[in-house]
Amino acid sequence: ITMASSSSSSPNLLTLILDITPSTWGQRKIIRSAKDKALAAKNKSSAGPATLMDDVLTAILALGVSFSCLNRDNALVVIAATEYEAAVIYPRKGGEGCME
Repeated sequence: ITMASSSSSSPNLLTLILDITPSTWGQRKIIRSAKDKALAAKNKSSAGPATLMDDVLTAILALGVSFSCLNRDNALVVIAATEYEAAVIYPRKGGEGCME
């Protein structure tokens, strides 16, 4: 039995697109607050809202590192989008991880 090493497999590209529209996150906070109040009335606890900076970006970082560990030649692109514009936030142009 021969096992293919990770270096001999083809590299992959993972593209993550984040919706960072303020109104979307504001709406989520309102809905979550209402659910939290309903749970509190029943003496149940809540996990709390997912926040963009703390929860989402931490999870994306963990996913990106895990994906990169699968094959050293894998590439990751993270795009942030709002209702008016979109921008590549990783890799930064000319920075570490740049594909140019």
